[in-house]
Amino acid sequence: MRKTLALGLVLISGMLLLNSGLEVYRCFVPKKIMDPQPVKLVRIEGKNCPLYYPEGQ
Repeated sequence: MRKTLALGLVLISGMLLLNSGLEVYRCFVPKKIMDPQPVKLVRIEGKNCPLYYPEGQ
């Protein structure tokens, strides 16, 4: 029984370690930064200066 529980804990910790490693890899190799999307800005006159907001907000 103890060996089964120990094996389960080892498997779960290994899966969590692998998942965190993949998250770190995705952090250093982002696809969104490599392929930027153009954004259209809308100009709104503010009290002292113009404000720019993304279109659709």
